Amino acid sequence: MTGVLTWARLSYRQQRWELILVLVGVAATTAAMLWFAGTLDGMRAASPECLASLGNLFSEGPGPQATCQAVITAYNDNYNWGTNLVNLAWAAPFGIGVILGAPLVAREIDGGTAQLAWSLGRSRVGWLLRRIAFVSLFGLALLAVLAVSSELLTAAMFPEQTLSEDFIYFGRRGLPVVARGVGAIMLGVLVGALIGRVLPAILAAALVIGLVFMGLSLAEDRWNRAEATMQRFTVTPSGELSDMAALAVDYGMETADGEFITYGEASARGMNPNFADEDGGWYASEEDLEAGRLLGYDARLSIPGQRYPDLVLRHSALAAALGILALGLTGIVVVRRRPA
Repeated sequence: MTGVLTWARLSYRQQRWELILVLVGVAATTAAMLWFAGTLDGMRAASPECLASLGNLFSEGPGPQATCQAVITAYNDNYNWGTNLVNLAWAAPFGIGVILGAPLVAREIDGGTAQLAWSLGRSRVGWLLRRIAFVSLFGLALLAVLAVSSELLTAAMFPEQTLSEDFIYFGRRGLPVVARGVGAIMLGVLVGALIGRVLPAILAAALVIGLVFMGLSLAEDRWNRAEATMQRFTVTPSGELSDMAALAVDYGMETADGEFITYGEASARGMNPNFADEDGGWYASEEDLEAGRLLGYDARLSIPGQRYPDLVLRHSALAAALGILALGLTGIVVVRRRPA
Protein backbone atom coordinates (compact mmCIF):
# COMPACT_ATOMS: atom_id res chain seq x y z
CA MET A 1 0.00 0.00 0.00
CA THR A 2 2.84 2.37 0.87
CA GLY A 3 4.48 1.69 -2.50
CA VAL A 4 1.24 2.48 -4.33
CA LEU A 5 0.85 5.79 -2.50
CA THR A 6 4.47 6.65 -3.20
CA TRP A 7 4.00 6.11 -6.94
CA ALA A 8 0.75 8.08 -6.85
CA ARG A 9 2.44 11.02 -5.14
CA LEU A 10 5.32 10.85 -7.61
CA SER A 11 2.92 10.80 -10.57
CA TYR A 12 1.02 13.74 -9.16
CA ARG A 13 4.17 15.82 -8.62
CA GLN A 14 5.45 15.12 -12.12
CA GLN A 15 2.19 16.04 -13.87
CA ARG A 16 0.67 18.32 -11.29
CA TRP A 17 -0.23 21.17 -13.63
CA GLU A 18 -1.71 18.89 -16.29
CA LEU A 19 -3.82 17.13 -13.66
CA ILE A 20 -5.01 20.42 -12.20
CA LEU A 21 -5.85 21.75 -15.67
CA VAL A 22 -7.93 18.69 -16.52
CA LEU A 23 -9.60 18.68 -13.10
CA VAL A 24 -10.62 22.33 -13.38
CA GLY A 25 -11.89 21.83 -16.93
CA VAL A 26 -13.99 18.81 -16.06
CA ALA A 27 -15.29 20.40 -12.84
CA ALA A 28 -16.38 23.53 -14.71
CA THR A 29 -18.01 21.54 -17.50
CA THR A 30 -19.79 19.24 -15.05
CA ALA A 31 -21.07 22.18 -13.01
CA ALA A 32 -22.36 23.84 -16.17
CA MET A 33 -24.07 20.62 -17.31
CA LEU A 34 -25.86 20.20 -13.99
CA TRP A 35 -26.82 23.87 -13.92
CA PHE A 36 -28.35 23.81 -17.41
CA ALA A 37 -30.08 20.49 -16.68
CA GLY A 38 -31.69 22.01 -13.60
CA THR A 39 -32.56 25.19 -15.50
CA LEU A 40 -34.31 23.30 -18.31
CA ASP A 41 -36.25 21.17 -15.82
CA GLY A 42 -37.24 24.27 -13.85
CA MET A 43 -38.39 26.17 -16.92
CA ARG A 44 -40.62 23.31 -18.06
CA ALA A 45 -42.10 22.98 -14.59
CA ALA A 46 -42.75 26.73 -14.38
CA SER A 47 -44.19 27.17 -17.89
CA PRO A 48 -45.65 23.87 -19.11
CA GLU A 49 -48.28 25.64 -21.21
CA CYS A 50 -45.58 27.45 -23.21
CA LEU A 51 -43.03 24.65 -23.60
CA ALA A 52 -45.25 21.61 -24.17
CA SER A 53 -45.27 22.02 -27.96
CA LEU A 54 -41.49 22.25 -28.37
CA GLY A 55 -41.09 18.49 -28.59
CA ASN A 56 -43.23 18.38 -31.73
CA LEU A 57 -41.10 20.11 -34.35
CA PHE A 58 -43.29 19.11 -37.28
CA SER A 59 -46.70 19.95 -35.87
CA GLU A 60 -49.02 21.86 -38.20
CA GLY A 61 -51.33 22.93 -35.41
CA PRO A 62 -51.44 26.36 -33.79
CA GLY A 63 -48.16 27.47 -32.28
CA PRO A 64 -47.59 28.79 -28.77
CA GLN A 65 -49.17 32.06 -27.75
CA ALA A 66 -47.27 35.28 -28.36
CA THR A 67 -46.99 35.78 -24.60
CA CYS A 68 -44.82 32.63 -24.46
CA GLN A 69 -42.22 33.90 -26.91
CA ALA A 70 -39.84 35.21 -24.24
CA VAL A 71 -39.99 31.91 -22.34
CA ILE A 72 -39.42 29.89 -25.53
CA THR A 73 -36.47 32.06 -26.55
CA ALA A 74 -34.86 31.67 -23.13
CA TYR A 75 -35.48 27.92 -23.18
CA ASN A 76 -33.93 27.55 -26.63
CA ASP A 77 -30.87 29.54 -25.54
CA ASN A 78 -30.35 27.19 -22.60
CA TYR A 79 -30.99 24.18 -24.82
CA ASN A 80 -28.32 25.34 -27.27
CA TRP A 81 -25.82 25.75 -24.45
CA GLY A 82 -26.68 22.23 -23.33
CA THR A 83 -25.96 20.92 -26.83
CA ASN A 84 -22.53 22.57 -26.78
CA LEU A 85 -21.73 21.02 -23.41
CA VAL A 86 -22.75 17.55 -24.57
CA ASN A 87 -20.42 17.99 -27.54
CA LEU A 88 -17.62 18.77 -25.08
CA ALA A 89 -18.24 15.37 -23.49
CA TRP A 90 -17.53 13.85 -26.91
CA ALA A 91 -14.23 15.74 -27.30
CA ALA A 92 -13.03 15.42 -23.68
CA PRO A 93 -11.50 11.90 -23.98
CA PHE A 94 -9.29 13.03 -26.87
CA GLY A 95 -8.16 16.15 -25.01
CA ILE A 96 -7.33 14.14 -21.89
CA GLY A 97 -5.43 11.62 -23.99
CA VAL A 98 -3.24 14.41 -25.36
CA ILE A 99 -2.80 16.40 -22.12
CA LEU A 100 -2.29 13.49 -19.71
CA GLY A 101 -1.18 10.60 -21.92
CA ALA A 102 1.44 12.10 -24.23
CA PRO A 103 3.77 13.61 -21.58
CA LEU A 104 3.50 10.63 -19.23
CA VAL A 105 6.51 8.66 -20.46
CA ALA A 106 7.94 11.29 -22.81
CA ARG A 107 8.77 13.64 -19.92
CA GLU A 108 10.82 10.98 -18.11
CA ILE A 109 12.67 9.96 -21.26
CA ASP A 110 13.28 13.60 -22.15
CA GLY A 111 14.58 14.38 -18.67
CA GLY A 112 16.70 11.25 -18.35
CA THR A 113 14.90 9.92 -15.26
CA ALA A 114 13.49 6.97 -17.20
CA GLN A 115 16.93 5.72 -18.16
CA LEU A 116 18.03 5.89 -14.54
CA ALA A 117 14.94 4.05 -13.35
CA TRP A 118 15.44 1.36 -16.02
CA SER A 119 19.05 0.79 -14.98
CA LEU A 120 18.09 0.40 -11.32
CA GLY A 121 14.78 -1.43 -11.67
CA ARG A 122 14.17 -5.09 -12.37
CA SER A 123 11.33 -4.68 -14.87
CA ARG A 124 10.68 -1.89 -17.33
CA VAL A 125 7.12 -3.13 -17.83
CA GLY A 126 6.51 -2.94 -14.08
CA TRP A 127 7.91 0.60 -14.11
CA LEU A 128 5.59 1.50 -16.99
CA LEU A 129 2.47 0.12 -15.32
CA ARG A 130 3.24 1.88 -12.04
CA ARG A 131 4.03 5.06 -13.93
CA ILE A 132 0.73 5.26 -15.82
CA ALA A 133 -1.67 3.74 -13.28
CA PHE A 134 -2.43 6.84 -11.19
CA VAL A 135 -2.75 9.31 -14.06
CA SER A 136 -4.88 6.93 -16.13
CA LEU A 137 -7.26 6.17 -13.26
CA PHE A 138 -7.46 9.87 -12.44
CA GLY A 139 -8.36 10.75 -16.02
CA LEU A 140 -10.90 7.94 -16.36
CA ALA A 141 -12.56 8.88 -13.07
CA LEU A 142 -13.03 12.44 -14.34
CA LEU A 143 -14.44 11.13 -17.61
CA ALA A 144 -16.88 8.95 -15.66
CA VAL A 145 -18.15 12.06 -13.84
CA LEU A 146 -18.48 13.83 -17.17
CA ALA A 147 -20.28 10.84 -18.73
CA VAL A 148 -22.88 10.74 -15.93
CA SER A 149 -23.38 14.52 -16.06
CA SER A 150 -23.85 14.37 -19.84
CA GLU A 151 -26.44 11.63 -19.37
CA LEU A 152 -28.34 13.78 -16.87
CA LEU A 153 -28.20 16.82 -19.16
CA THR A 154 -29.44 14.78 -22.12
CA ALA A 155 -32.33 13.51 -20.00
CA ALA A 156 -33.24 17.10 -19.15
CA MET A 157 -33.10 18.10 -22.83
CA PHE A 158 -35.26 15.15 -23.94
CA PRO A 159 -37.54 14.39 -20.96
CA GLU A 160 -40.08 12.36 -22.95
CA GLN A 161 -37.58 9.94 -24.50
CA THR A 162 -36.32 6.66 -23.06
CA LEU A 163 -32.58 7.18 -23.31
CA SER A 164 -31.74 3.54 -22.69
CA GLU A 165 -33.35 2.78 -26.06
CA ASP A 166 -32.54 5.94 -27.96
CA PHE A 167 -29.49 6.88 -30.04
CA ILE A 168 -29.81 10.60 -29.32
CA TYR A 169 -26.29 11.96 -28.67
CA PHE A 170 -24.80 8.51 -29.18
CA GLY A 171 -21.17 8.52 -28.01
CA ARG A 172 -21.59 11.78 -26.12
CA ARG A 173 -23.01 10.31 -22.93
CA GLY A 174 -22.52 7.30 -20.71
CA LEU A 175 -20.00 4.47 -21.06
CA PRO A 176 -18.56 5.41 -24.50
CA VAL A 177 -17.10 8.61 -23.07
CA VAL A 178 -15.03 6.63 -20.56
CA ALA A 179 -14.11 3.87 -22.99
CA ARG A 180 -12.79 6.35 -25.55
CA GLY A 181 -10.70 7.79 -22.75
CA VAL A 182 -9.00 4.41 -22.32
CA GLY A 183 -8.05 4.35 -25.99
CA ALA A 184 -7.01 8.00 -26.17
CA ILE A 185 -4.86 7.99 -23.03
CA MET A 186 -3.01 4.82 -24.03
CA LEU A 187 -2.47 6.12 -27.57
CA GLY A 188 -1.03 9.29 -26.07
CA VAL A 189 1.33 7.25 -23.87
CA LEU A 190 2.43 5.19 -26.87
CA VAL A 191 3.21 8.28 -28.96
CA GLY A 192 5.14 9.78 -26.03
CA ALA A 193 7.19 6.61 -25.55
CA LEU A 194 8.05 6.52 -29.26
CA ILE A 195 9.07 10.18 -29.55
CA GLY A 196 10.60 10.71 -26.12
CA ARG A 197 10.22 14.50 -26.08
CA VAL A 198 7.28 16.28 -24.47
CA LEU A 199 6.24 19.01 -26.89
CA PRO A 200 6.65 16.98 -30.11
CA ALA A 201 4.83 14.10 -28.39
CA ILE A 202 1.86 16.33 -27.52
CA LEU A 203 1.58 17.64 -31.07
CA ALA A 204 1.97 14.18 -32.60
CA ALA A 205 -0.48 12.62 -30.13
CA ALA A 206 -3.19 15.12 -31.12
CA LEU A 207 -2.75 14.08 -34.75
CA VAL A 208 -2.45 10.34 -34.12
CA ILE A 209 -5.41 10.14 -31.74
CA GLY A 210 -7.58 12.06 -34.18
CA LEU A 211 -6.62 9.90 -37.15
CA VAL A 212 -6.93 6.58 -35.30
CA PHE A 213 -10.37 7.35 -33.92
CA MET A 214 -11.47 8.66 -37.30
CA GLY A 215 -10.48 5.32 -38.79
CA LEU A 216 -12.28 3.49 -35.99
CA SER A 217 -15.40 5.58 -36.63
CA LEU A 218 -15.32 4.76 -40.35
CA ALA A 219 -15.00 1.05 -39.55
CA GLU A 220 -17.96 1.25 -37.16
CA ASP A 221 -20.00 3.07 -39.81
CA ARG A 222 -19.41 0.21 -42.25
CA TRP A 223 -20.32 -2.32 -39.56
CA ASN A 224 -23.50 -0.42 -38.70
CA ARG A 225 -24.45 -0.12 -42.36
CA ALA A 226 -24.20 -3.89 -42.77
CA GLU A 227 -26.69 -4.33 -39.90
CA ALA A 228 -29.06 -1.49 -40.78
CA THR A 229 -32.48 -1.95 -42.33
CA MET A 230 -34.31 0.31 -44.77
CA GLN A 231 -37.04 2.48 -43.33
CA ARG A 232 -39.24 5.04 -45.05
CA PHE A 233 -38.55 8.46 -43.64
CA THR A 234 -42.07 9.73 -43.05
CA VAL A 235 -44.02 11.96 -40.71
CA THR A 236 -46.53 10.32 -38.39
CA PRO A 237 -50.11 11.65 -37.91
CA SER A 238 -49.01 13.27 -34.64
CA GLY A 239 -46.45 15.33 -36.54
CA GLU A 240 -43.24 13.52 -35.50
CA LEU A 241 -40.64 11.86 -37.67
CA SER A 242 -40.96 8.09 -37.65
CA ASP A 243 -38.75 6.25 -35.16
CA MET A 244 -36.65 9.19 -34.01
CA ALA A 245 -34.91 6.92 -31.48
CA ALA A 246 -33.20 4.93 -34.25
CA LEU A 247 -29.61 5.41 -35.38
CA ALA A 248 -29.68 6.83 -38.92
CA VAL A 249 -26.83 5.27 -40.91
CA ASP A 250 -27.57 6.82 -44.34
CA TYR A 251 -30.30 8.75 -46.14
CA GLY A 252 -31.67 8.27 -49.62
CA MET A 253 -34.64 6.82 -51.50
CA GLU A 254 -36.56 3.59 -51.57
CA THR A 255 -37.11 3.01 -55.28
CA ALA A 256 -40.28 1.63 -56.79
CA ASP A 257 -38.48 -1.74 -56.92
CA GLY A 258 -37.78 -1.67 -53.17
CA GLU A 259 -34.07 -0.87 -53.54
CA PHE A 260 -32.30 1.63 -51.30
CA ILE A 261 -30.12 4.20 -53.06
CA THR A 262 -28.50 7.31 -51.68
CA TYR A 263 -29.51 10.72 -52.96
CA GLY A 264 -26.18 10.94 -54.76
CA GLU A 265 -26.82 7.62 -56.51
CA ALA A 266 -30.33 8.79 -57.43
CA SER A 267 -28.93 11.95 -58.99
CA ALA A 268 -26.33 9.94 -60.91
CA ARG A 269 -29.15 7.81 -62.36
CA GLY A 270 -31.07 10.89 -63.45
CA MET A 271 -33.77 10.32 -60.83
CA ASN A 272 -34.65 13.87 -59.86
CA PRO A 273 -37.69 14.01 -57.55
CA ASN A 274 -39.68 17.17 -58.24
CA PHE A 275 -43.28 16.32 -57.36
CA ALA A 276 -44.71 14.42 -54.39
CA ASP A 277 -48.10 12.85 -53.81
CA GLU A 278 -50.05 12.89 -50.56
CA ASP A 279 -48.41 9.62 -49.45
CA GLY A 280 -44.88 11.03 -49.78
CA GLY A 281 -44.06 9.32 -53.07
CA TRP A 282 -41.73 11.21 -55.40
CA TYR A 283 -42.10 11.72 -59.16
CA ALA A 284 -39.84 13.30 -61.77
CA SER A 285 -42.53 15.50 -63.30
CA GLU A 286 -46.17 16.40 -63.03
CA GLU A 287 -46.88 14.16 -66.02
CA ASP A 288 -45.22 11.22 -64.23
CA LEU A 289 -47.29 12.00 -61.14
CA GLU A 290 -50.50 11.84 -63.16
CA ALA A 291 -49.33 8.67 -64.92
CA GLY A 292 -48.24 6.99 -61.67
CA ARG A 293 -44.58 6.58 -62.70
CA LEU A 294 -43.18 6.51 -59.16
CA LEU A 295 -39.50 7.19 -58.48
CA GLY A 296 -39.61 6.20 -54.83
CA TYR A 297 -39.95 7.41 -51.25
CA ASP A 298 -37.62 9.22 -48.88
CA ALA A 299 -35.91 6.52 -46.84
CA ARG A 300 -32.98 5.82 -44.59
CA LEU A 301 -30.89 2.93 -43.38
CA SER A 302 -31.29 2.76 -39.63
CA ILE A 303 -30.79 0.61 -36.54
CA PRO A 304 -33.73 0.58 -34.10
CA GLY A 305 -33.38 2.26 -30.73
CA GLN A 306 -33.85 -1.04 -28.90
CA ARG A 307 -30.32 -1.95 -30.01
CA TYR A 308 -28.77 1.07 -28.29
CA PRO A 309 -27.27 -0.99 -25.41
CA ASP A 310 -25.69 -3.43 -27.90
CA LEU A 311 -24.00 -0.70 -29.90
CA VAL A 312 -22.87 1.11 -26.76
CA LEU A 313 -21.12 -2.06 -25.58
CA ARG A 314 -19.61 -2.67 -29.01
CA HIS A 315 -18.37 0.91 -29.37
CA SER A 316 -16.94 0.84 -25.85
CA ALA A 317 -15.30 -2.55 -26.32
CA LEU A 318 -13.58 -1.41 -29.53
CA ALA A 319 -12.27 1.75 -27.89
CA ALA A 320 -11.05 -0.14 -24.83
CA ALA A 321 -9.44 -2.84 -27.00
CA LEU A 322 -7.61 -0.09 -28.88
CA GLY A 323 -6.28 1.16 -25.54
CA ILE A 324 -5.13 -2.31 -24.49
CA LEU A 325 -3.37 -2.76 -27.83
CA ALA A 326 -1.66 0.62 -27.46
CA LEU A 327 -0.57 -0.29 -23.92
CA GLY A 328 0.94 -3.54 -25.17
CA LEU A 329 2.82 -1.72 -27.93
CA THR A 330 4.04 0.83 -25.38
CA GLY A 331 5.44 -2.01 -23.27
CA ILE A 332 7.35 -3.31 -26.29
CA VAL A 333 8.72 0.16 -27.04
CA VAL A 334 9.85 0.68 -23.45
CA VAL A 335 11.49 -2.74 -23.22
CA ARG A 336 13.39 -2.28 -26.49
CA ARG A 337 14.34 1.36 -26.05
CA ARG A 338 18.03 1.89 -25.44
CA PRO A 339 18.74 3.12 -21.90
CA ALA A 340 20.95 6.01 -23.01
